Amino acid sequence: MHAGKHAIEVICVDNASADGSLGLIRSQFPEARLLKQPVNLGFAGGVNAGMTAAKGEVFVLLNQDCLVASGWLDGLHATLQEQSDCGIVGAVIEDAQGTINHAGALITRPLGYGHHLTEIPSNDVAVDYVTGAIFAIRRATWEQLGGMDEEFYPAYYEESDYCYRARRHGIETYLSVRARGCHLFSSQEWRREPIRHTANQHQSRYRFICKQFSEDELIEFVEAEVDAAATEPSFHESVGRTLASAYTREHLEEIFQQRVKDGNTSLAAPIRRLMRTGMAEIYRTAYRRSEQLTMPQVDDSAALLTGFEEWQRELAQIHEQIQASFKALAGQRREIEGLYQPLWNHQSLPIYKRIQYGLYKLLGLAKIHHFVQLRSLQNAQAQNLLQMLDHRLNLLETQITLQEYRRRLYELLFGYAQR
Repeated sequence: MHAGKHAIEVICVDNASADGSLGLIRSQFPEARLLKQPVNLGFAGGVNAGMTAAKGEVFVLLNQDCLVASGWLDGLHATLQEQSDCGIVGAVIEDAQGTINHAGALITRPLGYGHHLTEIPSNDVAVDYVTGAIFAIRRATWEQLGGMDEEFYPAYYEESDYCYRARRHGIETYLSVRARGCHLFSSQEWRREPIRHTANQHQSRYRFICKQFSEDELIEFVEAEVDAAATEPSFHESVGRTLASAYTREHLEEIFQQRVKDGNTSLAAPIRRLMRTGMAEIYRTAYRRSEQLTMPQVDDSAALLTGFEEWQRELAQIHEQIQASFKALAGQRREIEGLYQPLWNHQSLPIYKRIQYGLYKLLGLAKIHHFVQLRSLQNAQAQNLLQMLDHRLNLLETQITLQEYRRRLYELLFGYAQR
Protein backbone atom coordinates (compact mmCIF):
# COMPACT_ATOMS: atom_id res chain seq x y z
CA MET A 1 0.00 0.00 0.00
CA HIS A 2 2.89 2.38 0.80
CA ALA A 3 5.50 0.87 -1.53
CA GLY A 4 5.59 3.76 -4.01
CA LYS A 5 7.18 3.44 -7.44
CA HIS A 6 10.41 1.70 -6.42
CA ALA A 7 9.16 -1.69 -5.21
CA ILE A 8 10.13 -4.63 -7.42
CA GLU A 9 9.29 -7.66 -5.30
CA VAL A 10 8.26 -8.65 -1.79
CA ILE A 11 10.02 -11.62 -0.17
CA CYS A 12 8.77 -13.15 3.09
CA VAL A 13 11.21 -15.41 4.95
CA ASP A 14 9.30 -17.76 7.23
CA ASN A 15 11.69 -18.84 10.01
CA ALA A 16 9.83 -22.06 10.91
CA SER A 17 6.89 -20.12 12.40
CA ALA A 18 4.08 -21.98 14.17
CA ASP A 19 1.43 -19.27 14.45
CA GLY A 20 -0.37 -19.73 11.14
CA SER A 21 1.34 -16.78 9.45
CA LEU A 22 2.57 -19.02 6.63
CA GLY A 23 -0.97 -19.90 5.57
CA LEU A 24 -2.11 -16.30 6.00
CA ILE A 25 0.56 -15.00 3.60
CA ARG A 26 -0.21 -17.68 1.05
CA SER A 27 -3.94 -16.97 1.09
CA GLN A 28 -4.03 -13.17 1.41
CA PHE A 29 -0.76 -12.12 -0.25
CA PRO A 30 -0.18 -14.54 -3.12
CA GLU A 31 2.00 -11.96 -4.91
CA ALA A 32 4.62 -12.19 -2.17
CA ARG A 33 7.49 -14.62 -2.68
CA LEU A 34 7.51 -16.94 0.32
CA LEU A 35 10.73 -18.62 1.50
CA LYS A 36 9.81 -21.30 4.03
CA GLN A 37 12.66 -22.42 6.31
CA PRO A 38 12.53 -25.84 8.02
CA VAL A 39 14.21 -24.45 11.16
CA ASN A 40 14.62 -21.03 12.75
CA LEU A 41 17.78 -19.59 11.18
CA GLY A 42 17.78 -16.58 13.50
CA PHE A 43 17.51 -12.99 12.35
CA ALA A 44 20.80 -12.92 10.44
CA GLY A 45 20.17 -16.32 8.85
CA GLY A 46 16.71 -15.27 7.69
CA VAL A 47 18.11 -12.02 6.29
CA ASN A 48 20.82 -13.87 4.37
CA ALA A 49 18.29 -16.28 2.90
CA GLY A 50 16.10 -13.41 1.71
CA MET A 51 19.00 -11.34 0.32
CA THR A 52 20.36 -14.28 -1.61
CA ALA A 53 17.01 -14.68 -3.36
CA ALA A 54 16.41 -10.96 -4.02
CA LYS A 55 16.74 -9.40 -7.49
CA GLY A 56 16.82 -5.64 -6.94
CA GLU A 57 19.71 -3.22 -6.61
CA VAL A 58 18.51 -2.17 -3.16
CA PHE A 59 17.41 -4.57 -0.43
CA VAL A 60 15.13 -3.39 2.37
CA LEU A 61 14.70 -5.40 5.57
CA LEU A 62 11.35 -4.96 7.29
CA ASN A 63 10.39 -6.67 10.55
CA GLN A 64 7.07 -8.50 10.55
CA ASP A 65 5.90 -6.33 13.49
CA CYS A 66 6.63 -2.99 11.78
CA LEU A 67 4.05 -0.68 10.22
CA VAL A 68 5.31 1.78 7.60
CA ALA A 69 4.11 5.29 6.76
CA SER A 70 3.36 6.65 3.32
CA GLY A 71 6.53 7.54 1.41
CA TRP A 72 8.83 5.41 3.57
CA LEU A 73 10.38 3.55 0.65
CA ASP A 74 10.77 6.73 -1.40
CA GLY A 75 12.56 8.31 1.58
CA LEU A 76 15.05 5.44 1.88
CA HIS A 77 15.68 5.48 -1.87
CA ALA A 78 16.20 9.26 -1.91
CA THR A 79 18.84 9.10 0.83
CA LEU A 80 20.76 6.41 -1.05
CA GLN A 81 20.65 8.53 -4.20
CA GLU A 82 21.72 11.76 -2.51
CA GLN A 83 24.52 10.42 -0.30
CA SER A 84 27.28 8.94 -2.41
CA ASP A 85 29.10 7.36 0.56
CA CYS A 86 25.89 5.77 1.91
CA GLY A 87 25.48 2.00 1.62
CA ILE A 88 23.04 1.43 4.48
CA VAL A 89 20.09 3.60 5.50
CA GLY A 90 17.50 3.34 8.27
CA ALA A 91 14.26 5.06 9.22
CA VAL A 92 12.86 7.08 12.10
CA ILE A 93 10.85 4.61 14.19
CA GLU A 94 8.23 5.17 16.86
CA ASP A 95 6.46 2.76 19.19
CA ALA A 96 2.75 1.93 19.33
CA GLN A 97 2.11 4.99 21.54
CA GLY A 98 3.71 7.35 19.02
CA THR A 99 6.91 7.96 21.02
CA ILE A 100 10.11 8.17 18.97
CA ASN A 101 12.40 5.36 20.09
CA HIS A 102 14.89 5.29 17.21
CA ALA A 103 16.53 8.06 15.22
CA GLY A 104 19.85 6.33 14.78
CA ALA A 105 21.88 4.59 17.48
CA LEU A 106 25.36 4.14 18.90
CA ILE A 107 27.33 1.60 20.92
CA THR A 108 28.38 2.86 24.34
CA ARG A 109 31.78 2.31 25.92
CA PRO A 110 33.12 0.52 27.87
CA LEU A 111 30.27 -2.04 28.24
CA GLY A 112 29.09 -2.08 24.62
CA TYR A 113 25.37 -1.57 25.09
CA GLY A 114 23.26 -0.10 22.29
CA HIS A 115 21.83 3.37 22.85
CA HIS A 116 19.03 4.59 20.60
CA LEU A 117 18.85 8.29 19.80
CA THR A 118 15.41 9.90 20.01
CA GLU A 119 16.03 13.44 18.73
CA ILE A 120 15.15 13.62 15.04
CA PRO A 121 17.73 15.64 13.07
CA SER A 122 16.62 18.24 10.55
CA ASN A 123 18.31 16.42 7.65
CA ASP A 124 19.63 12.99 6.78
CA VAL A 125 22.70 12.27 8.86
CA ALA A 126 25.40 9.60 9.18
CA VAL A 127 25.02 7.53 12.37
CA ASP A 128 26.84 4.75 14.20
CA TYR A 129 24.20 2.21 13.21
CA VAL A 130 20.47 1.83 12.50
CA THR A 131 18.08 -0.81 13.73
CA GLY A 132 17.36 -3.84 11.57
CA ALA A 133 13.61 -3.27 11.91
CA ILE A 134 13.80 -1.05 8.78
CA PHE A 135 17.17 -1.42 7.10
CA ALA A 136 18.01 -0.66 3.45
CA ILE A 137 21.24 -1.93 1.81
CA ARG A 138 22.69 -1.37 -1.64
CA ARG A 139 23.35 -4.57 -3.55
CA ALA A 140 26.92 -3.35 -4.12
CA THR A 141 27.40 -3.05 -0.35
CA TRP A 142 26.01 -6.53 0.19
CA GLU A 143 28.26 -8.05 -2.43
CA GLN A 144 31.31 -6.29 -1.00
CA LEU A 145 30.68 -7.21 2.65
CA GLY A 146 28.92 -10.54 2.28
CA GLY A 147 26.06 -11.67 4.48
CA MET A 148 25.34 -10.87 8.10
CA ASP A 149 27.18 -12.85 10.76
CA GLU A 150 24.82 -15.74 11.58
CA GLU A 151 26.61 -16.49 14.85
CA PHE A 152 24.66 -13.60 16.36
CA TYR A 153 22.01 -16.20 17.10
CA PRO A 154 19.10 -15.98 17.45
CA ALA A 155 19.31 -12.16 17.31
CA TYR A 156 20.78 -8.92 18.68
CA TYR A 157 23.75 -6.86 17.45
CA GLU A 158 23.86 -8.32 13.94
CA GLU A 159 22.83 -5.04 12.30
CA SER A 160 25.25 -3.08 14.52
CA ASP A 161 28.04 -5.42 13.50
CA TYR A 162 27.11 -5.04 9.83
CA CYS A 163 27.21 -1.23 10.00
CA TYR A 164 30.63 -1.35 11.68
CA ARG A 165 31.90 -3.72 9.01
CA ALA A 166 30.64 -1.36 6.31
CA ARG A 167 32.38 1.66 7.85
CA ARG A 168 35.72 -0.17 7.76
CA HIS A 169 35.24 -0.36 3.98
CA GLY A 170 34.47 3.34 3.69
CA ILE A 171 30.70 2.79 3.54
CA GLU A 172 28.56 5.00 5.78
CA THR A 173 25.23 4.32 7.49
CA TYR A 174 22.61 7.09 7.33
CA LEU A 175 19.33 7.88 9.00
CA SER A 176 16.65 9.02 6.54
CA VAL A 177 14.33 11.54 8.19
CA ARG A 178 11.85 11.09 5.33
CA ALA A 179 11.30 7.40 6.11
CA ARG A 180 9.02 6.64 9.04
CA GLY A 181 7.75 3.46 10.64
CA CYS A 182 6.11 2.10 13.79
CA HIS A 183 7.65 -0.88 15.60
CA LEU A 184 5.10 -2.82 17.65
CA PHE A 185 7.69 -4.96 19.50
CA SER A 186 5.45 -8.03 19.43
CA SER A 187 8.10 -10.50 20.62
CA GLN A 188 7.37 -11.90 24.10
CA GLU A 189 10.44 -14.12 24.43
CA TRP A 190 11.67 -12.09 27.40
CA ARG A 191 8.48 -13.03 29.27
CA ARG A 192 8.44 -16.71 28.31
CA GLU A 193 12.15 -17.44 28.84
CA PRO A 194 13.78 -14.52 30.67
CA ILE A 195 17.09 -16.27 31.38
CA ARG A 196 17.51 -17.51 27.83
CA HIS A 197 16.61 -14.03 26.57
CA THR A 198 19.21 -12.28 28.71
CA ALA A 199 21.83 -14.95 27.93
CA ASN A 200 21.28 -14.38 24.18
CA GLN A 201 21.63 -10.62 24.62
CA HIS A 202 24.85 -10.86 26.61
CA GLN A 203 26.27 -13.48 24.27
CA SER A 204 25.66 -11.29 21.21
CA ARG A 205 27.04 -8.25 23.06
CA TYR A 206 30.23 -10.14 23.90
CA ARG A 207 30.61 -11.30 20.30
CA PHE A 208 30.20 -7.75 19.01
CA ILE A 209 32.73 -6.38 21.51
CA CYS A 210 35.31 -9.04 20.68
CA LYS A 211 34.87 -8.36 16.96
CA GLN A 212 34.66 -4.57 16.91
CA PHE A 213 36.40 -3.04 19.94
CA SER A 214 40.00 -1.83 19.77
CA GLU A 215 42.63 -3.32 22.06
CA ASP A 216 42.42 -0.41 24.50
CA GLU A 217 38.62 -0.64 24.53
CA LEU A 218 38.81 -4.39 25.24
CA ILE A 219 41.01 -3.74 28.29
CA GLU A 220 38.53 -1.19 29.63
CA PHE A 221 35.62 -3.52 28.87
CA VAL A 222 36.98 -6.43 30.93
CA GLU A 223 37.45 -4.30 34.02
CA ALA A 224 34.03 -2.64 33.69
CA GLU A 225 32.20 -5.89 32.97
CA VAL A 226 33.68 -7.64 36.01
CA ASP A 227 32.51 -4.72 38.16
CA ALA A 228 29.05 -4.83 36.56
CA ALA A 229 28.79 -8.60 37.12
CA ALA A 230 29.73 -8.21 40.80
CA THR A 231 26.95 -5.69 41.48
CA GLU A 232 24.19 -7.02 39.18
CA PRO A 233 20.84 -6.68 41.02
CA SER A 234 18.82 -8.97 38.71
CA PHE A 235 18.93 -12.73 39.14
CA HIS A 236 17.96 -13.41 35.51
CA GLU A 237 20.59 -10.98 34.22
CA SER A 238 23.24 -12.53 36.44
CA VAL A 239 22.51 -16.08 35.28
CA GLY A 240 22.34 -14.89 31.67
CA ARG A 241 25.74 -13.21 32.00
CA THR A 242 27.14 -16.40 33.53
CA LEU A 243 25.99 -18.57 30.64
CA ALA A 244 27.01 -16.04 27.98
CA SER A 245 30.53 -15.54 29.32
CA ALA A 246 31.11 -19.29 29.54
CA TYR A 247 29.95 -19.77 25.94
CA THR A 248 31.99 -16.82 24.66
CA ARG A 249 35.20 -18.05 26.31
CA GLU A 250 34.79 -21.43 24.62
CA HIS A 251 34.37 -19.74 21.20
CA LEU A 252 36.91 -16.92 21.43
CA GLU A 253 39.24 -18.29 18.76
CA GLU A 254 36.40 -18.52 16.22
CA ILE A 255 35.31 -14.97 17.10
CA PHE A 256 38.85 -13.63 16.69
CA GLN A 257 39.12 -15.31 13.29
CA GLN A 258 35.80 -13.79 12.20
CA ARG A 259 37.01 -10.40 13.45
CA VAL A 260 39.89 -10.46 10.97
CA LYS A 261 37.76 -11.96 8.19
CA ASP A 262 35.26 -9.12 8.55
CA GLY A 263 37.95 -6.46 8.13
CA ASN A 264 39.12 -5.63 11.62
CA THR A 265 42.72 -5.80 12.85
CA SER A 266 44.16 -8.94 14.40
CA LEU A 267 44.63 -8.78 18.16
CA ALA A 268 48.07 -9.04 19.72
CA ALA A 269 48.80 -12.24 21.66
CA PRO A 270 48.71 -10.51 25.10
CA ILE A 271 45.24 -9.09 24.35
CA ARG A 272 44.00 -12.50 23.25
CA ARG A 273 45.22 -13.96 26.55
CA LEU A 274 43.63 -11.05 28.39
CA MET A 275 40.26 -11.79 26.79
CA ARG A 276 40.45 -15.50 27.65
CA THR A 277 41.35 -14.70 31.24
CA GLY A 278 38.89 -11.83 31.36
CA MET A 279 35.97 -13.93 30.17
CA ALA A 280 36.83 -16.55 32.79
CA GLU A 281 36.83 -13.85 35.48
CA ILE A 282 33.51 -12.46 34.21
CA TYR A 283 32.10 -15.99 34.43
CA ARG A 284 33.37 -16.55 37.97
CA THR A 285 32.13 -13.17 39.16
CA ALA A 286 28.69 -13.60 37.55
CA TYR A 287 28.48 -17.13 38.93
CA ARG A 288 29.23 -15.94 42.47
CA ARG A 289 26.70 -13.14 42.08
CA SER A 290 24.07 -15.64 40.88
CA GLU A 291 24.80 -17.72 43.96
CA GLN A 292 24.31 -14.68 46.20
CA LEU A 293 21.02 -13.80 44.51
CA THR A 294 19.87 -17.42 44.66
CA MET A 295 20.49 -17.97 48.36
CA PRO A 296 20.78 -14.57 50.07
CA GLN A 297 22.95 -14.56 53.17
CA VAL A 298 22.68 -11.84 55.80
CA ASP A 299 25.91 -11.29 57.69
CA ASP A 300 24.42 -8.53 59.84
CA SER A 301 22.79 -10.33 62.78
CA ALA A 302 20.93 -7.15 63.78
CA ALA A 303 19.37 -6.91 60.32
CA LEU A 304 18.46 -10.60 60.46
CA LEU A 305 16.81 -10.12 63.88
CA THR A 306 14.90 -7.09 62.60
CA GLY A 307 13.58 -9.09 59.66
CA PHE A 308 12.44 -11.90 61.98
CA GLU A 309 10.70 -9.43 64.28
CA GLU A 310 8.87 -7.87 61.31
CA TRP A 311 7.73 -11.34 60.27
CA GLN A 312 6.44 -12.00 63.80
CA ARG A 313 4.56 -8.69 63.86
CA GLU A 314 2.94 -9.50 60.51
CA LEU A 315 1.72 -12.86 61.80
CA ALA A 316 0.41 -11.23 64.99
CA GLN A 317 -1.59 -8.72 62.94
CA ILE A 318 -3.14 -11.49 60.85
CA HIS A 319 -4.03 -13.39 64.06
CA GLU A 320 -5.69 -10.28 65.53
CA GLN A 321 -7.69 -9.77 62.33
CA ILE A 322 -8.93 -13.36 62.46
CA GLN A 323 -9.92 -13.05 66.14
CA ALA A 324 -11.75 -9.77 65.44
CA SER A 325 -13.65 -11.40 62.58
CA PHE A 326 -14.77 -14.28 64.80
CA LYS A 327 -15.94 -11.84 67.50
CA ALA A 328 -17.93 -9.84 64.94
CA LEU A 329 -19.47 -13.05 63.64
CA ALA A 330 -20.56 -14.09 67.17
CA GLY A 331 -22.08 -10.66 67.84
CA GLN A 332 -24.08 -10.73 64.62
CA ARG A 333 -25.33 -14.21 65.46
CA ARG A 334 -26.58 -13.03 68.90
CA GLU A 335 -28.24 -10.00 67.31
CA ILE A 336 -30.17 -12.09 64.81
CA GLU A 337 -31.13 -14.69 67.40
CA GLY A 338 -32.58 -11.82 69.46
CA LEU A 339 -34.92 -10.99 66.59
CA TYR A 340 -36.81 -14.24 66.88
CA GLN A 341 -36.20 -15.13 70.58
CA PRO A 342 -39.43 -13.32 71.83
CA LEU A 343 -41.55 -15.38 69.46
CA TRP A 344 -40.72 -18.55 71.34
CA ASN A 345 -41.48 -17.30 74.87
CA HIS A 346 -44.26 -14.71 74.44
CA GLN A 347 -46.94 -15.39 77.11
CA SER A 348 -49.83 -14.51 74.76
CA LEU A 349 -49.08 -17.51 72.63
CA PRO A 350 -51.10 -20.68 73.22
CA ILE A 351 -49.15 -23.50 74.80
CA TYR A 352 -49.24 -25.56 71.63
CA LYS A 353 -47.72 -22.59 69.66
CA ARG A 354 -44.90 -22.24 72.13
CA ILE A 355 -44.29 -25.99 71.88
CA GLN A 356 -44.41 -25.67 68.08
CA TYR A 357 -41.88 -22.80 68.06
CA GLY A 358 -39.74 -24.71 70.48
CA LEU A 359 -39.65 -27.58 68.01
CA TYR A 360 -38.92 -25.16 65.20
CA LYS A 361 -36.05 -23.71 67.18
CA LEU A 362 -34.77 -27.18 67.93
CA LEU A 363 -35.01 -28.15 64.27
CA GLY A 364 -33.70 -24.78 63.04
CA LEU A 365 -36.92 -23.79 61.23
CA ALA A 366 -38.21 -20.79 63.19
CA LYS A 367 -38.34 -17.62 61.10
CA ILE A 368 -36.49 -19.22 58.24
CA HIS A 369 -35.60 -15.88 56.61
CA HIS A 370 -33.74 -14.90 59.78
CA PHE A 371 -31.73 -18.10 59.57
CA VAL A 372 -31.04 -17.41 55.89
CA GLN A 373 -29.78 -13.95 56.83
CA LEU A 374 -27.64 -15.46 59.56
CA ARG A 375 -26.13 -18.00 57.19
CA SER A 376 -25.43 -15.24 54.65
CA LEU A 377 -23.52 -13.27 57.25
CA GLN A 378 -21.70 -16.39 58.36
CA ASN A 379 -20.76 -17.18 54.77
CA ALA A 380 -19.57 -13.61 54.16
CA GLN A 381 -17.39 -13.67 57.29
CA ALA A 382 -16.05 -17.11 56.45
CA GLN A 383 -15.30 -15.97 52.89
CA ASN A 384 -13.47 -12.95 54.26
CA LEU A 385 -11.35 -15.17 56.48
CA LEU A 386 -10.65 -17.52 53.61
CA GLN A 387 -9.55 -14.65 51.37
CA MET A 388 -7.18 -13.35 54.03
CA LEU A 389 -5.67 -16.76 54.62
CA ASP A 390 -5.56 -17.55 50.90
CA HIS A 391 -3.72 -14.29 50.21
CA ARG A 392 -1.14 -15.11 52.87
CA LEU A 393 -0.81 -18.65 51.53
CA ASN A 394 -0.28 -17.37 47.98
CA LEU A 395 2.50 -15.09 49.19
CA LEU A 396 4.20 -17.95 50.99
CA GLU A 397 3.79 -20.29 48.00
CA THR A 398 5.25 -17.65 45.68
CA GLN A 399 8.26 -17.22 47.95
CA ILE A 400 8.76 -20.97 48.27
CA THR A 401 8.36 -21.54 44.50
CA LEU A 402 10.80 -18.77 43.65
CA GLN A 403 13.31 -20.10 46.19
CA GLU A 404 13.02 -23.61 44.76
CA TYR A 405 13.31 -22.28 41.21
CA ARG A 406 16.47 -20.41 42.08
CA ARG A 407 17.87 -23.35 44.05
CA ARG A 408 17.53 -25.65 41.05
CA LEU A 409 19.15 -23.11 38.76
CA TYR A 410 21.97 -22.76 41.23
CA GLU A 411 22.47 -26.53 41.17
CA LEU A 412 22.64 -26.44 37.36
CA LEU A 413 25.20 -23.63 37.48
CA PHE A 414 27.20 -25.49 40.09
CA GLY A 415 27.22 -28.60 37.89
CA TYR A 416 28.31 -26.51 34.92
CA ALA A 417 31.13 -25.02 36.96
CA GLN A 418 32.45 -28.50 37.82
CA ARG A 419 32.89 -29.40 34.15
